[in-house]
Amino acid sequence: MKIHSLLLLVAALLFAATPAGAAGIRLSEAELAYLDRLGPVSLCTDPDWFPFERLSPAGRHEGIAADLIELVARRAGVTLRIYPTASWTESLEASRSGRCQLMSFLNQTPERDRWLLFTEPLFADPNVIIVRADQPDIADLRQAAGKSVALPAGTMVKERFERDYPQLRIIPTVSEEEAMHLVASGVADMTLRSLMITAHTIRKEGLFSLKIGGRLPGYDNVLRIGVVNGEPMLRDILDKGVATLTQNERDAIANRHAAISLVTRVDYRLLWEVLALGLVLVLALLYRQHHWRKLDAAQLALAEQRALAERRSREEQGRLVAMLSHEIKTPLAMIDGAAQTLSHLVDAGTPEVGRRLDRIRRGVKRLSALSECFLHKDRLDGSSLVLRPQRFDLVALVARLVADFEAAQRIAVSAPATVMVDADRELVAVAIKNLIGNALAYSPADQPVEVAVLVQAGAVLVRVRDHGEGIPPALREQLFDCYVRGQHRADIPGAGLGLYLVRRIAELHGGRAFLGESEAGAEFNLWLPDSLPADREACPGAA
Repeated sequence: MKIHSLLLLVAALLFAATPAGAAGIRLSEAELAYLDRLGPVSLCTDPDWFPFERLSPAGRHEGIAADLIELVARRAGVTLRIYPTASWTESLEASRSGRCQLMSFLNQTPERDRWLLFTEPLFADPNVIIVRADQPDIADLRQAAGKSVALPAGTMVKERFERDYPQLRIIPTVSEEEAMHLVASGVADMTLRSLMITAHTIRKEGLFSLKIGGRLPGYDNVLRIGVVNGEPMLRDILDKGVATLTQNERDAIANRHAAISLVTRVDYRLLWEVLALGLVLVLALLYRQHHWRKLDAAQLALAEQRALAERRSREEQGRLVAMLSHEIKTPLAMIDGAAQTLSHLVDAGTPEVGRRLDRIRRGVKRLSALSECFLHKDRLDGSSLVLRPQRFDLVALVARLVADFEAAQRIAVSAPATVMVDADRELVAVAIKNLIGNALAYSPADQPVEVAVLVQAGAVLVRVRDHGEGIPPALREQLFDCYVRGQHRADIPGAGLGLYLVRRIAELHGGRAFLGESEAGAEFNLWLPDSLPADREACPGAA
């Protein structure tokens, strides 16, 4: 009887460790019709607030918020679409302007109530006062007049501190980590941050000169989903999903990302019985694994043979592409030179011949550009690529590239006087040239193309906007894939490689390429860190 009870207990533990499925909440016919009309819902996040949330270099939403919100949305039948931003401040601005419908994981404040509706809380975490280890604890902030406190801009804590503790001097920062570093270096006396964020940052950054100097009652993080005003039904549907979350699910997701240990009273007698039964199960699994070991070894050998064959095939393909491109360049240059010479010899009274010579030269340029695209693709996809970083002025590079276009007068550039970056200059030039050339090709001849260089925290953004027909919704998801071209403008020549090259170059530098939101035409963004990550400075080009 006892063994039977233990088996039931082990089965219960195994099922408890399995992720919960859809909770099967009930939606009315009106709610189902509303979701069908609404389609995918855009979600703004804090791209740098781990372990709560962050955006990976590939644009994936990760962290405690990502797992909880995905679970709520899946149970409520809501399809999410991440709206990428470079900072929390940019996410707030995008939400205020209506470019994204949901805000991920934020505290409710009177200021945010002006444009957001809030769901029930998804997660709660206390805020604690962080000071240097050699400083005394702080029991009452009202007695700390004149001291400085580092707080990230755009947060609930900063809004409340400005109102509740005007005697403190606030130093605004752009991130959680910067606030912690300012305290560690002595620039600021303290900061107030989430207990979970504090533990993660101290461990990750090695800031062991810091300590928890107190806790401020009433300043706990009660994190919810924000829904833009005007969509109360969406908020109500999400609340149904929030209501299905159990405390065990919240704890399991938090521990997966922040490794929080919960200490409880243990029944050691029952524990030893369970461990003994578990040992029997482990031995059975080891026997099963031994039975399949030979098959696994054979499959591994086959996979290695296939990988070797694929690598040799790519190398042979690269040699063929390089040879063909080299062989094509010489006759193309001869044809272009001959057409240019003939254009000077043609009588001005024969415009038809001149037009045909111009058509020949345009065709030569297209073939040359296509040959260059194939060469760049082969280099970027090759396993032996090594980035060649150097420090250069990005603004000067953009100016030189713009001047090389025949339609340079149509290109409007907005940029600071100088922006220095550490990157592979040649590859960055290829990416920017492709973005500008693509915008010129898809814009009417009487409309400008706008190029902007923006400086952000630890990064730069090159934004290219055109005034063409825009990107069809069905094409947006795969636009940066290889050999993808829009069928809506089949009259424009191309091989579908330009945007693929832009994305690969961004990934190799630890950045990303993405579509922006534009009322007219299309907006393409190349986001790059202002210095190349150390692990990419001399590594193979595979992302």
